[in-house]
Amino acid sequence: MANIFEGVRVLDFTSNLAGPGSTALLADFGAEVIKVERPIAGDDIRGVSPRMEGQALFHHFSNRGKKSIVLALDDPRSKELLYKMIQDTDIIAESYKPGQMKKFGLDYESVVQIKPDIIYMSVSACGQTGGYSKKPGYDVIAQGMSGIMDLNGDPSGPPARMGVPVGDYVGALNAAFAMAAALYHKMRTGEGQHLDISLLDGMVGINSMMEGALNLGTKPSRTGNHYANMAPYGVYNGNNGQSCVISAYSPKGWNSLCAVMGRPDFANDPLVADNTARTKNIKYLVENVEAWLKQYDDINEPIAMMEAAGIACCKIKSTSEVSKDDVLWERGTLVEVETPPSFKENKTVKRRGPWIKMSKTPALVKRAPDLGEDSVFYLTQYGLSEQEVLDLEQSFVDAAKAKKKK
Repeated sequence: MANIFEGVRVLDFTSNLAGPGSTALLADFGAEVIKVERPIAGDDIRGVSPRMEGQALFHHFSNRGKKSIVLALDDPRSKELLYKMIQDTDIIAESYKPGQMKKFGLDYESVVQIKPDIIYMSVSACGQTGGYSKKPGYDVIAQGMSGIMDLNGDPSGPPARMGVPVGDYVGALNAAFAMAAALYHKMRTGEGQHLDISLLDGMVGINSMMEGALNLGTKPSRTGNHYANMAPYGVYNGNNGQSCVISAYSPKGWNSLCAVMGRPDFANDPLVADNTARTKNIKYLVENVEAWLKQYDDINEPIAMMEAAGIACCKIKSTSEVSKDDVLWERGTLVEVETPPSFKENKTVKRRGPWIKMSKTPALVKRAPDLGEDSVFYLTQYGLSEQEVLDLEQSFVDAAKAKKKK
């Protein structure tokens, strides 16, 4: 097999980031992902910033490697076409608010009547069941409801949102794994199933402070740039706005750091001699480590000393610096791909590349589609002529204009 998911067809009804991100991972490894987009606007993520030639760069990441068709889910003709396409589909992925797909007649219970072995993946903020299921939400809601946001930020300040939509990315990874696992189960048994992926569940799942709260009644909260259970294991500031990460909480790491700092006395100082003492006296630890770092104008000097001693550390890079990192470009973590036909000035776009490296079945780096770029190709396979496809698309535009006039 050239690619792991070659021959697998996915009908993708997702939007924004979590759902599209999950199906993009399948597309990276050979799945045929047909994105069903609403007329005129398409996926919501097509409307966000930053933009190039008026188009959202996030779309080029989250919808990489996919095909795009335009259909209106509340349109009887569209539904008839989709019912036909479902018969040739292995996976349906959707990210509507729970219950919405039922209104379109495209929920799992309806689809399984057409395709009994379908794998049907639903990703939502809080899941398909339970008291939160009807709650509208996005990544930031999952961060807030999971305890993660309360753990993030300065101890003396309010909770802080994480700098990237971690809930969406965790949801995407969970959904991709679930679909891959369901395909394996289907291969063994012939059975499809409904997959219920919740952003909130995923964020609770990565909240490593939960065990203490569940079993010991602890009330963990913000610890800022330092970890509650390990030290040194956090951010330390030098001169000129430069910062670094130091992880030297093990006895060996700590003794090495003491030697590099020229402070062998710290190895026996009761305030910082062992990990428990250091976490309790974190302020004292930080003051002394940062005093050492600030002896140097360039933080790369003490970093080099620590690296030579085998201490895990790094300079904190800005996103701009990361975008120019030659190692990441050489490794394929950052890539440059062609743009869709609608681009006039830019023939390529730079973006994040595949982060899963496989020796026999590497990921394919492919571009994202223009809205409706593949409608004619696919819909003519299900009984429409090319002109009928174009007329159908125009009817969506006319209906939207008529609705706007009202």
